[in-house]
Amino acid sequence: MSDWFHIKKLEMLVVNANYNQMLDNNLEEIFLSCTLLNIARGRCEVTLLKVLNSPFNKKLLISSKKALMKAHIELDKKYFNNLIETFFKYSNQKSKKIKLTFLMDKAVATDSEGILSLDDDLETDIKEMKFNIPIF
Repeated sequence: MSDWFHIKKLEMLVVNANYNQMLDNNLEEIFLSCTLLNIARGRCEVTLLKVLNSPFNKKLLISSKKALMKAHIELDKKYFNNLIETFFKYSNQKSKKIKLTFLMDKAVATDSEGILSLDDDLETDIKEMKFNIPIF
């Protein structure tokens, strides 16, 4: 019989990052494709959107049917611009990957091998988001 662990901290490595700017509506976003570290299978697609008005939404949708999570995070202009600047500075250093950590509002259950178990899709708030960017 397997032991179950309830985790609220989700860790991932950024595999691919894209900056998108739509000129017709002045929309800017960063799209991150990530592999999960503390969940055995799956990936997470993270959309960071620059917004001018608060409140800022930080949501994570975890699918019960696919090994896929989708995060939608709204950032204020200053934080978004600082993040873009940091990413562009880092873009020449491809030897080490950026680590992204979310602290979720709701816990998810994993077995001792890190396999996620969900009966239904889960939407949770992201309480905290942390980037770990290696500088050398």
